[in-house]
Amino acid sequence: CALLRKRQFFHSHRAQPMAPEQVFSERDSEDEVDDDVADFEDRRMLDDFVDVTKDEKLMMHMWNSFVRKQRVLADGHIPWACEAFSRLHGPDLVHNSALIKCWRLFMIKLIYVLKAEEMNYIQARTHAWNLYHQEGQLTVRIVISKL
Repeated sequence: CALLRKRQFFHSHRAQPMAPEQVFSERDSEDEVDDDVADFEDRRMLDDFVDVTKDEKLMMHMWNSFVRKQRVLADGHIPWACEAFSRLHGPDLVHNSALIKCWRLFMIKLIYVLKAEEMNYIQARTHAWNLYHQEGQLTVRIVISKL
């Protein structure tokens, strides 16, 4: 035990030094995800792409961050995830035409796990965000009720 106290140990994911109480504790935190570190690594990885636009990188980062935080693990979760993503980022999407184009193309690429009806519903909800911000809440209810 004395030899272990003299050695320096590091976290395997973050490469940060561990305190002695962390080394000897019963709790193992290596499987936990640090969102800030994961977001930083994701942005760094996406920045390496040279044939991708800034908006495409932003869209990929937003989606990667969302699925990591929501723990989207299976194809069956994708329809829910797309709707929740659209609800969460709707205002950002509708105020950036390039970003909403990226979102639409991304949903098209999910054609094997996302039905056309689901895609249309998500598009209508996202468009409703735009109407909500332009004309008020009553318009959103009218647009959604026509679906």
